[in-house]
Amino acid sequence: MSYGYPLAKDFFDALKAYQGTLERRTNCDRLKQSLTNTITLIEKHRAPTTDRLVRWIEDEVARQKQPLGFFQATECSQLDQKAWDKIRDAKIVTVALFLEREAAAWQSELVGYEEFLHIIFNNNRNADALKATADCVLSFNYDRLFEMAFIDYFQLRSQENCYAQNWLNAGLDFSRNQASDFASNQFCFLKLHGTAAMQVADKHGQARYGMNALRKSEWIVDDNLFWPADKKTSPLPKENPEPLIVFPHEKERAREANTAFNFDGYIRKTWDQAGKVIEDAEQIWAIGYSFDPTDRKSIFELLRKNKASCDIVVQNPEGEKICNELKLRYSDLAPRLKALSDVF
Repeated sequence: MSYGYPLAKDFFDALKAYQGTLERRTNCDRLKQSLTNTITLIEKHRAPTTDRLVRWIEDEVARQKQPLGFFQATECSQLDQKAWDKIRDAKIVTVALFLEREAAAWQSELVGYEEFLHIIFNNNRNADALKATADCVLSFNYDRLFEMAFIDYFQLRSQENCYAQNWLNAGLDFSRNQASDFASNQFCFLKLHGTAAMQVADKHGQARYGMNALRKSEWIVDDNLFWPADKKTSPLPKENPEPLIVFPHEKERAREANTAFNFDGYIRKTWDQAGKVIEDAEQIWAIGYSFDPTDRKSIFELLRKNKASCDIVVQNPEGEKICNELKLRYSDLAPRLKALSDVF
């Protein structure tokens, strides 16, 4: 929030303000339409956040498909496509809103993240710090603030493949546009819901990943960013790049079901790695995280994997309130919850 990004509860207001920004910009007709579609749905269904809107869209499709029989596959497919169009709009406007803020955030020097990185790497700015620390970071955020601060901390070029094994160790290799294994026994950075400015598409049956490079100059956020004029659209939807943003409801489905969305492989691989990290953790800090009910099932599954039953420090201005509620609802975790009511 300190760097210009809206909290979940303020996201709708941020979208409304962004609508005014795009009205004054050229070459944005498709982006404006995606934004209008998303705002209209949020208002219609009184969804407090985009996450909740997407859950409603998928629940509604499930209800509409329920009375359809085996021989009505075409109708089912059409309902799925309409739902996906709505969800894709929500992802596109999320990416656009966040990219608009990156340059200004970088100019703010990201002091909180800088201090966080000093703690993780014990003030060591050499590459060997990545193997010397036992710390790992798991993020639910769509923004790229941590990555931006990481590049500054280690003085990398903004074009550097910072997600590679030898740096963030995030399970993605953008030099080859594909997933990679996680290097063991060293720092890793896991984006549990994906990331703004990453895309995924199906190429010959395999997920291929792309990324808009991190840079300190402002992005030109218009239709060309999402629908490049020089690239042909495939008649097969899976072959067209889609934002690698995975809303909580989609993430649960990817982890639990035999679905075949482009992002499923990324989610399953990343969450498997998160389970290994949590399992061996000697201390867990939840920083600025409010344990929203939408995500509690998956996060508590992770926390219960911990072999040491270690402390879970909840660093949040509302830390006491959050811990008190969680202790009442999740008695098995109650002794482990420790509130630290500090701002990040």
